[in-house]
Amino acid sequence: MTGSLIEDLRGTIGSTGPLPFIDFMRLALYHPTDGYYATRVPGHGSDYRTSPSISSWFGRLVARQLEAMWEALGTPDPFWVVEVGAGRGDLAAGAMEVAGPMSDALHWRFVERFERVGSWQRRRLGTAATSAEWAPALGEPPGVVGCVLANEVLDNFPVHTLEVSDGDGVREVYVDLDGNKLIERLGPLSTPALAEPAQRAARHLGGGDRFELCPELEAWCCQAAQALERGYLLLVDYGGVEPEIWLDHPEGTLATHGPADVGPSPLEDPGRKDITAKVNFSAVLRAVDAAGFCPQPLVTQRTWLLSLGLAQIADEIDAAGFQAALEGWLEQAEVLQGELGLLLELGAVGGLGDLLVLRAAKRAPALA
Repeated sequence: MTGSLIEDLRGTIGSTGPLPFIDFMRLALYHPTDGYYATRVPGHGSDYRTSPSISSWFGRLVARQLEAMWEALGTPDPFWVVEVGAGRGDLAAGAMEVAGPMSDALHWRFVERFERVGSWQRRRLGTAATSAEWAPALGEPPGVVGCVLANEVLDNFPVHTLEVSDGDGVREVYVDLDGNKLIERLGPLSTPALAEPAQRAARHLGGGDRFELCPELEAWCCQAAQALERGYLLLVDYGGVEPEIWLDHPEGTLATHGPADVGPSPLEDPGRKDITAKVNFSAVLRAVDAAGFCPQPLVTQRTWLLSLGLAQIADEIDAAGFQAALEGWLEQAEVLQGELGLLLELGAVGGLGDLLVLRAAKRAPALA
């Protein structure tokens, strides 16, 4: 591929025929020059925002979890955090700022395929970048002692999109051309490996219902295991478990996030919008187990952050704001109230608080 995203899409479809949606999604997000993530900082701007970009308290609370991991592992030095899909680096910046007793041991490895994004991360960290390094891929040796971290990353993994047909059959969604317009076409499964997991989902659905399958989960979890000599995997993402992830979303879970002038269909203006699919955490748990991790029960982000002290911090900020108002420091009181609102947004029911959190250990004790 040497042209623009749309030229490459048209050229590939013209020469090999309709593309499985998974191949279209991969190009739309990760095309080297025009893909969504090649041209934007993930989690920032008007399209959508992630927890670390909403409040620096997210990174500070994650630091408490990292410190618990560090202590459970026997306070190793160095203690590495291998972060995939770090966006601008807000989570790392917040965590490193309050690392406390593990400050000297804490090192951060950003897994980032785009150098442009890596440069944004370096600028965001400032002097803390001396304790960080960058790698283009996960799982490169040698393995480290620490934590592999992925916050709102797995929902961007390319997925096969499938539709249940009458008679319990399953057809796959392909992307084709009609003149210069990208359109959907249904066709046979693009690989026999989809047959068994497709039938497992189809049993719960009716004709015309859709669902997604993400074959990259297994390989990615194996790479995460290779990245760790011992330590923990920490995943935070939008998603659900089987069969509810199918039953609650019979239309499928694909979603797009982009500028107001871009339509909602993934096929409109590829490269100008994010494309996500909710994470099937049942599939993640199977992949994590197969990769050699010992997973702990899933919890919501709200429950997890509360266990790390969210409510106590909120009370302290609220009290400080009240005291500032009493003493006539109205501007400071307003700032604190804004900070409190953003902190509470991280655990909001019906919002970010509903994200799921998976922690899993490799040659390490379970976490409290």
